Amino acid sequence: MPMNRQILLAARPEAAPEPQHFRLAETPVPQPGDGQVLLKTLWLSLDPYMRGRMSAARSYAKPVEVRRGDGRRHREPGGGVAP
Repeated sequence: MPMNRQILLAARPEAAPEPQHFRLAETPVPQPGDGQVLLKTLWLSLDPYMRGRMSAARSYAKPVEVRRGDGRRHREPGGGVAP
């Protein structure tokens, strides 16, 4: 079964982000439902504004939740895998 790999925020960095601030999660790739498509991410970009999203400080962008294991919010180019 194909697996979906996510790099999640594990702890909020106080200075420069380091590997221990992230964790790898693997889950089965979901099957698309009616009217949905499955896309495969081709490229990711770590933009400067993401540094602010890793902080709990007040900002124009909502911070990523650590406990829930939220992924980062982004847009990326993808290719169709399944209808």
